[in-house]
Amino acid sequence: MNKFPEYEQYDALALAELVRKGEVSAKELLAEANERLSKINHKYNAVIYQDNSFAETLINNLDKNSLFCGVPFLVKDLMLAFKGMPMSNGTNAMKSYVPNDNNRMADQLNSAGLITFGKTTTSEFGNSPITKTTAFGATLNPWDISKNSGGSSGGSSVVVASRVVPMAYSSDGGGSIRLPASYCGIFGFKPSQGLNQYEDMTKAWAGAVVSHVSTISVRDSAAYLDMVAGNLGNDYSVLNPKQNSYLFSATCEEKKLKIGLITESPIKTKVHAECIKSAELAAKYCEDLGHDVETTQWNFDGRELMRAFITIVINCTHGNITDMATLFKIKENELDIEFNTKFMSIAGSGISQDQVNQALKIWKTASQKMSILHQKYDVILTPTVATLPLRSNDLDFNVFEKLLLKFMIVTGLAKKAINKNTLEILIEKLLYHMPFTPIANITGQPAMSVPLYWDQNGLPHGAHFMAEVGNDKILFMLAKQLESEHPWRNKIPNSSICIT
Repeated sequence: MNKFPEYEQYDALALAELVRKGEVSAKELLAEANERLSKINHKYNAVIYQDNSFAETLINNLDKNSLFCGVPFLVKDLMLAFKGMPMSNGTNAMKSYVPNDNNRMADQLNSAGLITFGKTTTSEFGNSPITKTTAFGATLNPWDISKNSGGSSGGSSVVVASRVVPMAYSSDGGGSIRLPASYCGIFGFKPSQGLNQYEDMTKAWAGAVVSHVSTISVRDSAAYLDMVAGNLGNDYSVLNPKQNSYLFSATCEEKKLKIGLITESPIKTKVHAECIKSAELAAKYCEDLGHDVETTQWNFDGRELMRAFITIVINCTHGNITDMATLFKIKENELDIEFNTKFMSIAGSGISQDQVNQALKIWKTASQKMSILHQKYDVILTPTVATLPLRSNDLDFNVFEKLLLKFMIVTGLAKKAINKNTLEILIEKLLYHMPFTPIANITGQPAMSVPLYWDQNGLPHGAHFMAEVGNDKILFMLAKQLESEHPWRNKIPNSSICIT
């Protein structure tokens, strides 16, 4: 029986305030989170590792003045090292790997008062927009268990959607926060590149990857960004935030915005009617708030951009596998990794520096063109995804495709695989359902998925907003307005938590 039935109505900042006032203890919140996790994890497979002794150590050393004082927290098991806690990165090859030290990001999370008690699922190395691995299995969508949670921050999105925790650490290299946020009906924000002062991801997909949190509330996301961007200072106040803070932008009224609505896929593939409806409904809501919305179109070659994106991802995958083999002092072909990852690594080894340079040049051009588009529009609005939530096997290679890829590996053709034709095939195979989200990773723009629409089958569909690089505050302002007028706090999957 839940001892704190109103728990799910509080966001992280509100829970922290209860702890500071002594109205609830951090131990009681941890117990509540653990009980809730026990009710959902066997259904959805969202958390792969729990460590309550680690959490209790954090509670015993808790700073009552910390921003997120005593808030239960779960972290995506990717590139985040806590001393003594396994870090698998979603792969069998690292299942038994335990870091000897915290990285700077882990130290900052601990200092912020967050009580980390486990790791959430991810796709292997975060490479797939589906959370399913050989190492840990598939993570299911709490709104419909025949569907996947989305990836690669699937586990983090599920525990937030199910109200196990009010926010969870996530990361995003092509939509990995926003895509599962859309699937799971929560708020998913990707900050501008380089704002996080405690985490250097410049080598992760050529700087496309950023970390943040998946959240219930807009203000938690904004306050977290203040924390990692170094905005707290000595006079940071949740009740009266400084005007230069992201939290302030999520509490204030701003100027009327000019919003450009685009429902066409940048890669000219089909967009499902329900996804279009999510963006059009968001446009109506924005107009109701007094903002000016008009239909516009992309001003760059989306197919060319996505070919460049896949080129960089595959090239970086090879680098990741090489680094891992060096770490474990074994040959790359001895690593226990998934077939898809193995093929990507081999294909990546054949990508020339000229190909990498050309791809990055295309990225830069797209960034410049998006800047031009933002001279007319403060915000670009699109669907978050282009299809209904996928099933866990929807992106699997079929038998013929696997045989062909195995043949290419054996014959050495895999090292010569990356060319325009094969990249086009990969776009059709892997990106048809998520053509919108990678744009902001490539350009470094802030972007967010806002849960405003649930279809007649009860599935959520996010609306996706992008702003110019560095204009994160505009998005928080708009998101808070939408949250106030069209709240999603009480929209919880029926099968997630049974309050008795």
